[in-house]
Amino acid sequence: MRFLRSFVLPTAALSLGLVVSLAPAATAAPSSAHIAQAPAVQVAAATPPATTYFKPFSAHGMTSSYHIYTDGIDRTQPVGVLFYFGGDYWKTSETWVHNPGGSHLRAMAAEARKKNMILVVPISPDKKATGDGITWWEDIDKNGQYFRSLKDSLVRSYGLDTSRVWLSGYSGGAEFITYEVLANQQNWIRGGGVTLIGGGGANPMQTAPSAAVRSLPVTWHAGSADVKGNTNPPEWSAKAAASQGHKTYKNAGFGRAGLRTLQGVDHYGYNPATLIGHDLRALPNVGGGTAVTQTSSLLEGGIRTSYLSTGGAAKYGQPTSGERATGFLGGVYQGFTRGYTYYWSPQTAAAPVKWSGAIGTSYKKTGYERGWGYPAHAERSLAGGAYQDFRRGGTVNRAMWSPTTGARVVKLTGGIGSAWRAAGHEHNWGYPVTNEYKVAKGVQQKFSNGRVATWNRNTGRVTVTRG
Repeated sequence: MRFLRSFVLPTAALSLGLVVSLAPAATAAPSSAHIAQAPAVQVAAATPPATTYFKPFSAHGMTSSYHIYTDGIDRTQPVGVLFYFGGDYWKTSETWVHNPGGSHLRAMAAEARKKNMILVVPISPDKKATGDGITWWEDIDKNGQYFRSLKDSLVRSYGLDTSRVWLSGYSGGAEFITYEVLANQQNWIRGGGVTLIGGGGANPMQTAPSAAVRSLPVTWHAGSADVKGNTNPPEWSAKAAASQGHKTYKNAGFGRAGLRTLQGVDHYGYNPATLIGHDLRALPNVGGGTAVTQTSSLLEGGIRTSYLSTGGAAKYGQPTSGERATGFLGGVYQGFTRGYTYYWSPQTAAAPVKWSGAIGTSYKKTGYERGWGYPAHAERSLAGGAYQDFRRGGTVNRAMWSPTTGARVVKLTGGIGSAWRAAGHEHNWGYPVTNEYKVAKGVQQKFSNGRVATWNRNTGRVTVTRG
């Protein structure tokens, strides 16, 4: 496929609109087996060099260079790394990666610095400035080998923390990440995240991703106007590529894959530093306090990221153990001293269950994840109640609670649940006052606004009466 994705200066402002992305969940019951995972690399090794531009590097018969930004890094703490891959270009004047002292790359370095990460901007070893120009995606396997050798050298030489790796790329650089860097020999990454801007299509994984890689937050940012005819060739659509890549990664078990639509933005209107900074907020700060430091060896992957970013020890307490296998569909769990248990599965992001609440109590009584499934998110408040979604394979269960009805479940993927959603959720029929129960020819469920819904297995239809 031929497509040029050169970069020009961004528009002054972006309008960010979220496209909801929620992967299916798995189910599990706590067991005592520990997950065998290598510890995160946190090495206070050689000092990274001073900020340097066009530093040469050769590997696999290829030679290019990279910029490294290290100003303001706290070398007494683990040092992470943000890699940025630019888009395609014919002339060096068309791309920010050849203007290392400019405001755009320095803005990215400032965002990385907030998380004690150096910024590394590799320049593609492609030397053919004809046809599609200088790209990362042409000769993608060779360029992948080159990049992995570069990152090996940086990690080894400067003791970089591979549990704090962030990949970012625009256009052809985003394609390089999703087709190669995150899809092939990617398990050197033990934590961090990914920001994809104006592209990011994908094929199936070349190398099976580890649990740590699948738990990474991976976000596609696509302009609503970044469609066919917006760049060259005219038949390529960055918006469609982002949608296709997002779907592929979700299907591969990346439970934190998300797609954001930037309203009114075309292929030349992105501000990568702003978008990278937005996504980096999901990464915990280093040196997150005494409690976190004392227990950091027990926290890892998606559970660690969510725990630290949503309240940490002040909300959940200290971990009572390391992650443990649930024994069901590849999930894990981890308990905390303030009455919470975090769950993670290959099909869901990390999310807590609060045992002191009515939803948590009912979840336990119905068999934990083998009953309702894994929590898809934390408990959320509603006017007059609360809810929490759980996923068990292809089934989505919504646990609803109110003071008058207690905790009950609506099966959102069932006939009654589908009709309840279409009618306006709790705003119309009300909260469930029973779970589904069997009746002649089907199942039935009662709701607080006096509705009784009946699903007929022969017709597949739902009838609603007042009862």
